[in-house]
Order: sequence, then C-alpha cells, then structure tokens
Amino acid sequence: MPPSLSDYERARHLHDGLIATNRNRRVEDVFCGREVASPAGTCYVIESRSAVGLNGRDPDRAASAVLADLTLVPGIGEATGRRLERQGYRTVADLARHPLYCRDAARLLHAVEQGDTRGLAEWIGRRHRRSDPLILELSRFHDAGDLLFLDIETLGLFARPVILIGLGRLEQGSLTVRQYLLRSVGEEAAALTALVPYLEADGAALVTFNGRAFDLPYIGERLTRHGIPADLALPHFDILYPARRRWRGTFGSCRLCALETGVLGIEREDDIPSRVVPEFYESYRRTNNPGPLVPVVEHNRQDIVSLARLFGLLRGDGDRGS
Repeated sequence: MPPSLSDYERARHLHDGLIATNRNRRVEDVFCGREVASPAGTCYVIESRSAVGLNGRDPDRAASAVLADLTLVPGIGEATGRRLERQGYRTVADLARHPLYCRDAARLLHAVEQGDTRGLAEWIGRRHRRSDPLILELSRFHDAGDLLFLDIETLGLFARPVILIGLGRLEQGSLTVRQYLLRSVGEEAAALTALVPYLEADGAALVTFNGRAFDLPYIGERLTRHGIPADLALPHFDILYPARRRWRGTFGSCRLCALETGVLGIEREDDIPSRVVPEFYESYRRTNNPGPLVPVVEHNRQDIVSLARLFGLLRGDGDRGS
C-alpha cells in the first residue's frame, strides 16, 4: 500500500482485501485453534509460541536491592540515609536495631522475607515513583513461568464487551500466547471465566502496558457484569511507568508500538491502529466474514510478545529476541 495513505486508509484497504479473500470461511477455517469449555460455556483459543527469554527467579537479588535502600523507611531521606550509612546502618536489616527507625524497618524486612511483592510494590510506590526500577526488581521473587503478560481488545473504552483476551506465559523456554477470541459477544463470560484461574494461581503476577489504568479495571468491570467471582489482587507490574522513565524524550512517543519500533527494531506489516479494532470486529459480526479478525488477532499477539521483551529489557534481562 502507498506510504502516503493515512493509517486509517491503509486499515480500510486491508479490511476490504481480507473481506474479499475470506468469503464463505469460518473462524475455525482461518485460525488454527481449539474450542475450550468453561463453567460459563465454550470459547475459542488460539495458541502460538515466540522466542522470548527471561531470567529465572532470583529472590536474593530482589531482597538485596530493596534492603539496600534506606530511604524506603519513613522519615529517612537522602541526606539522613547517607548519615546513617556513615554510622554503620548500611541496610534496612541494620536499621532493625536503630532506636528510632526499628519498627518500620522490621515491617519492611518482614515483607521482604515473606516475598510479599504486592505489599512491597505499594510500599515503594508510597516512598518513590511508580517508575522506580526497584518495583520491577520485585518481579524476581516470582518464577518466570508465573508472570502473566496480559493484553485485551474491546469494543470500546467503557462498558462494552471484551472481544479478545491475550495471555502470554513462559513455558519450556519460550513465550506461549493464548488468545481467547470471541466468535460472538455471547462468549465473553466463557472467555473471562477461562482467564480467572490464571489470575488466581499461587505465585501469579501480572505484567501489562497501561494495564493498571485500563486492562485490569476493564476485566474487573466485565467480571462483575457477568456475576463471575474473582480475586484480582495479584501483584501487578505495569511497565508503562518504567518505560516512560527510561525512554521519554528518546522517541516521539512512549506508546507500545513506538517502543516496539524504536527499542526492539520491529516493523509490523499489515498492522491496524488500536482505534479501528472495534470497527473491524463489528464488520465481522455484520458480515460473518472472519477476514477482519486476522489483523486484530495478530495485533494482540504482537502486543504481548513485545510487552514481554520490553519487560525483560527494563528489568535488565537483555532479551532482544527477533
């Protein structure tokens, strides 16, 4: 397609071509997936694998990083921290014997010993910014396979159905992406119900890009709408904040697609802007032609793969997989 076309014009051109080449085909003909059952019904799952490498669990490294920051203890700023270090209080564990700071130091030390990543993230967020690298270090309390890379596609920005749930996990050395694609909006409850066990699993931790503001609250609202009980209080690492801290001013934008190109060197082909995803899905619903779903599924899959790779880079794992 000519580069002079706008993003929307290119998307419409792609849409029309996909409609033409997928007439009289079903979702099952276009996507190699499988139907899965949940207590709320059946839904369709597409699985793919990508080469993404992340370092394994390293709680000692995470604990050392947290305990080395004396300013996490209330009442201690940079100057006081330097003074305390000169007096021999070099870690939070040392402060557990300080007459003034011992109580808060002991509480923080207990949270570290328990590997309470959610509580520690909230603690660090109160003392520092949510972009602080210490927060990502907390993810090392978790096995790499317990990290859930989540991205959703919806029919709108508020109170509209989720149409695609993408979930990535490290399995056997690569990233497995499971995408719960709604063949009809009536499958939303089934897809959400299938997602819940992952979010409630022991040791699970969520990784998103702007998921704190969008994905997780949106899922929570849809679960409530369908009356599906779920505990969403799992540790959550939203890499939008550290990405802005590291790359703001380096690229024209800190949106995921811009970082994907600027940092990972990935140029997508036949991609569509997020804003046209509802239009493409509505076209599928109206025509029963699965062609418009092809770029929606690929857009979501690539978002998850890039999310995992950027997470590794921000955490210092050094993954730049192709």
